[in-house]
Amino acid sequence: MTKNKFKMKREATFESFIDAGLNLLIDRAYDPVSIEDISKAAGYSKGAFYVHFVSKEDFLQHLLEKRQMKKKIIIGYLDQMEQVSVKPLTLDEAAKYAAELLYSYYINKPSWDIASFAMNMPTYKVVQRCEACVRLYELWIEENASYIKWLKARKLIDACIDPGYTAKIICAVLDGIIKQAYVLGQPATFRSFLDALSVFFTLNREHVSPKMVKSFSESEEHS
Repeated sequence: MTKNKFKMKREATFESFIDAGLNLLIDRAYDPVSIEDISKAAGYSKGAFYVHFVSKEDFLQHLLEKRQMKKKIIIGYLDQMEQVSVKPLTLDEAAKYAAELLYSYYINKPSWDIASFAMNMPTYKVVQRCEACVRLYELWIEENASYIKWLKARKLIDACIDPGYTAKIICAVLDGIIKQAYVLGQPATFRSFLDALSVFFTLNREHVSPKMVKSFSESEEHS
């Protein structure tokens, strides 16, 4: 069935709001973004926003439904690295590749998935108020739990480690680093993420090139 011009324009407006909100949420996290900000970025009025969405929460729910939330990001990448190396990864290699992947998401922000959400975490109170944000946070914990299970399956870490509990601790540590950066105005560095992970894993920091650490720090200074 052929769409009429009105319907096509309405769908285009809807997509403009979704795209604009997507970019704002990636760059500024959820809590500082207002309906007025989203409308302005989309090039429409607040009135036009309410034609398509009941509230900011309703908008976010639509955004989450529109964007496919990725899972198993880390272990999918590690599986690829194992195929390339044609041999099982060591714990140091797995930790290095996982950290590099998160670094890449933090710098490039190619799409708004659970990795981007984790790197631009809203405040805890905002997460609690928003059901969609709670689900995203749960997905991020599940993502980290799957990574820990991947390590356990290869006997790279102690068999007694609880993936779910440890994943929550890792998320809490990383979340704390990010919050501290926002509160104190001191950027979270790539090394700080490695230090957080080293609470649970022994990392060989020689694998992390000085150039990578330097470029991360410089990008933070200009963000």
